[in-house]
Amino acid sequence: MKVAIIHNQLSRGGGMESYLLALLRGFTGAGDEVHVHTYEVDPQVAGLFPCTVHRSNLFPLPRRLRKYWFLHRCNTRFNRRDYDLSLSLTRTACQDIAVIGGVHPESVLRAGWRNPYRRLHDKAEIGFESRMLAGVPCILAHSRSIREDILRHYPATDPDRIRVLYPPLDTGRFREVSAGKREETIRKYDIRQEGMTLLFPSLGHRRKGLHTLVKVFARLDPDRFQLLVAGEAMTGYHAPVNVRYLGYIDNLSALYSAVDYVVLPSSYEPFGLVVAESLQCGTPVLVTRGVGAAELLAPDEGVVVADNQPRTLLSAIQRLEKMRVPPGFARRNGLLIDQHVEAIRRFARERA
Repeated sequence: MKVAIIHNQLSRGGGMESYLLALLRGFTGAGDEVHVHTYEVDPQVAGLFPCTVHRSNLFPLPRRLRKYWFLHRCNTRFNRRDYDLSLSLTRTACQDIAVIGGVHPESVLRAGWRNPYRRLHDKAEIGFESRMLAGVPCILAHSRSIREDILRHYPATDPDRIRVLYPPLDTGRFREVSAGKREETIRKYDIRQEGMTLLFPSLGHRRKGLHTLVKVFARLDPDRFQLLVAGEAMTGYHAPVNVRYLGYIDNLSALYSAVDYVVLPSSYEPFGLVVAESLQCGTPVLVTRGVGAAELLAPDEGVVVADNQPRTLLSAIQRLEKMRVPPGFARRNGLLIDQHVEAIRRFARERA
């Protein structure tokens, strides 16, 4: 099968970049001929996959305008009839399947802006998103909450065109590590075994709730509770003694396995891939109801709280009990890459 995937960049990064790499593993692993249409490429990442990269040479515009110009070029030049299957992870309207990892008006509202149409940037994003949802034959939402957001903000969208399909996990990278590797990681990062250690992995601290967590841990006994932060630098945060920044860590499997809980108190998190990664590594999670991945949680896999207010989080953290998640989280929830790719094929056939 000849498959096209459209995204702004082919590189390591956030959730959609990780999702793109998972799709590349899945489709190329199944023997498909894969073409990636993008405008930013990390040559090292591109070299990992036997795929053809079509890089758009854009004008030296500001970053945001370059993205809009790329979306416009795809909408006017990309022909889905050239491929057996085409997907886009960005806001284009030219492909067979639109993969939705979040709805822009909802993200604006959750960020505290009262009017999603107030700023020129938001108007542009919503314009591209509206055209996409109106024009593509198939829509894949990465959680049930995203599906609800689509229908709330774009009520003209046909619900029959939307399928909920949670993003897959790379179980080759994310899995419970050996006891020896776990002990090595505990020593490396000086993780105390007494008390409760939580990990906050994030590349967007403000939206994911670090400011609130810092306040909460300032009120917790530092001999009993510790917070480790990985990812984006903690610039501007006045952390108490029981909050430590570990830096950016490329593969978090060993760190996931070495802590007691992963915490993600986002005000708005359409899915939250770090939640699924942690559970696959055997570590329970503490998340807010606004995290899409909370839809998958069983009682023995973590704690879901109603909001990310300091009082709510403080009470929840104080009541945490140590436990381990039963093996096989990804398979139980259909999050293996081959399961995901087959579900995409099946959805496309049904819609066709």
